[in-house]
Amino acid sequence: MYDIKIQSPFTRYPVAYPGCNSEKAVSLYQEINWEDLYQQIEASGSSPENSFYYFEINRQNSHGEKETLCISGCMWGHVGIGYMRPKMERKGFFKKKDVLNPQFSTQMDGLDTPFAWSCLDAFMKGNTAFLEQNLYNKEED
Repeated sequence: MYDIKIQSPFTRYPVAYPGCNSEKAVSLYQEINWEDLYQQIEASGSSPENSFYYFEINRQNSHGEKETLCISGCMWGHVGIGYMRPKMERKGFFKKKDVLNPQFSTQMDGLDTPFAWSCLDAFMKGNTAFLEQNLYNKEED
C-alpha cells in the first residue's frame, strides 16, 4: 500500500490519498498532464496558489523503513525526481565508519516524463537497484 500526496498549483494544500494500491497510484499519476503543466497555469489567467506541482508516493520497505519518491513539475515538460530512503554512509573525520542515514536523499532535475514513469514503476515494484543505479544528485543543465 502507498500513501500519496499531490500538490497542485491550483490548490493551496496538498491532497492526501492514504492506503492506495498500485492501480490507484498509477491512475493518480496519469491524471497529471506534466508536459502542459505551465501552459495550464498560464491559461488559468491567475497566479497559482502554489508555485510548484508534485506527486509524492511513500511506502514501507521490507525492513519497515519509509521510502519516498517525489516527482515534481519543472519547466518545458521536464520533471524533477527526488528519492528519499534509508542508506548506509561512510562518516567520520579520522576514523571512518558506516552510519545509517534514515533520510538519504537523491535529487535530479530536468528529466523527461518517460524516465519519471520508469522510476515510479520501479519504486512500486520495489526495484531499488534500478533507482540506486539511475538516480543521483544532478541539477538541470
